[in-house]
Amino acid sequence: MRGAIREFIEVTTSFEVCDAVDNDVSAIYKATENHCDLILLHLTTPIQDMLVTASLVRGKLPHVKIVGFSTLSVDLGNLLSPTAGFDAVLTRQDGLSKLVETLKALMPEPPRG
Repeated sequence: MRGAIREFIEVTTSFEVCDAVDNDVSAIYKATENHCDLILLHLTTPIQDMLVTASLVRGKLPHVKIVGFSTLSVDLGNLLSPTAGFDAVLTRQDGLSKLVETLKALMPEPPRG
């Protein structure tokens, strides 16, 4: 799933995908190391772990946009509100097009080149 999302973002936008990682600790480390502007967190259970991750990222990198993307069938948008550190939360039902639309709304897209 991570690879498909990455490829879709790279093909449909001019955003540069810095890295893809498979756990929360790596996400925090890589975001700090790569000076990312946006982090896309794959929301899994337990949700409490995602809240901790978002909080840690927000504390270390307050300027970074955090988007949660859930492959769960449950709508987590109300639970993971901006007060929890997320700028947006989407589910698989929203689809990848809505994800790209949200990314573009949160961040200016760099010119292709």
